[in-house]
Amino acid sequence: MYAKELIPDGTRVIEYTGEQITKKEAERREAQRLARGRKGGDDCVYIFDLNQRYDLDGRTRKNVARLINHSCAPNCRADNINGHIWIVARREIPEGEELTFDYGFAFKEWRQHRCRCGSKRCAGFIVNGDQRWRLKKIPRAERARALGAVH
Repeated sequence: MYAKELIPDGTRVIEYTGEQITKKEAERREAQRLARGRKGGDDCVYIFDLNQRYDLDGRTRKNVARLINHSCAPNCRADNINGHIWIVARREIPEGEELTFDYGFAFKEWRQHRCRCGSKRCAGFIVNGDQRWRLKKIPRAERARALGAVH
């Protein structure tokens, strides 16, 4: 997804929409996602944490924001504003630049999500920016094995 025009810093670019589901239903759908991935199907993650009781499943064609890629050096962020997930510009974004945000996956799942963002600061795995330093504490050989195991 690319900026059609200059986007000023702090602009709400697009709302990430979808179905509000319980945490239990999110766990069930996560199991389905992993099973699809094992069979070679789409194993992309579209679920956002809303609060302690609910998540937002953005796996719907109406949710164009689901097409925004992760980056370890993102130009946007995902903000939960009154129970709505907004993709917000972190800086001025010039026309034609790809929109990206940090998916913020938990460190405990680092092996499951290989990163291919290509930024100079790419950590190799999609892990929340605040926790990426923990990847450096994992032996290089173990990270290399994990890269080979992730599809």
